[in-house]
Amino acid sequence: MIKMKRVLVVLSMLILSSSLAGCIEENGKSITFYSDYDCEISWHVEFFDLSNNDFGGWEGTVEFTGSDGTTVKMEQFSSDKKYVLLDNSISWTLEYTFYEDDIGFIIDDVVYGGNNQYGDSGTLDVALIIQTKQTSQDDNGQNGGVSFASCEPNDYHVEFFDMSSFNFCCWDGEVEFTTDSGERTSITDFSSGSKYVTLEQGYVWTMDYTFYEEDIGFIVDGVSYGGDNEEGDSGSIIIDLS
Repeated sequence: MIKMKRVLVVLSMLILSSSLAGCIEENGKSITFYSDYDCEISWHVEFFDLSNNDFGGWEGTVEFTGSDGTTVKMEQFSSDKKYVLLDNSISWTLEYTFYEDDIGFIIDDVVYGGNNQYGDSGTLDVALIIQTKQTSQDDNGQNGGVSFASCEPNDYHVEFFDMSSFNFCCWDGEVEFTTDSGERTSITDFSSGSKYVTLEQGYVWTMDYTFYEEDIGFIVDGVSYGGDNEEGDSGSIIIDLS
């Protein structure tokens, strides 16, 4: 059984990962970036890759220039910076170059790109029309007394992490939640769409887990489990919600 770990390294890596994905600010609050894993998003510019919604590398360059002299250049960026919110108190221009045929961006419902020649480029004034959306905190559904969410609910009991990827595709392990009345819910090889887990009140829960990857784990009540695993490490903890 893996001992309870209060590993500062794990927590620091999580903090670092959080700073690299979702709600990233640059130049104070001049530019803020969001991803699909943020619960509440406001943006002026939305980037896309028609071959991959959760893209790892947007093959092009983008430079935002504000009327106050602020300049931010982006290149080879991932969907962690899919949505861009600009400072509405100044005007902005966007200069872009596409190095992939099916990438582009959307501003005020106008689509730029998506059917490009290599090296296509241009410059435009950004229409500062804010778009917004809110993701349901239980958007990944409920299985028995266990509900899953991709963004952080107001109240939850377990948070899964992968130290090599904030928005992970595959948490390589097995987890089973069992109530004291014998009801079971199992998940395996899941994505960060199920990162946050909320358990039904009124039960004493047993959480059994097995790690098949060295840098995965989870956090319960501020305590980190995993993050430095041998393949097949396993254990069990009690979550008392009675």
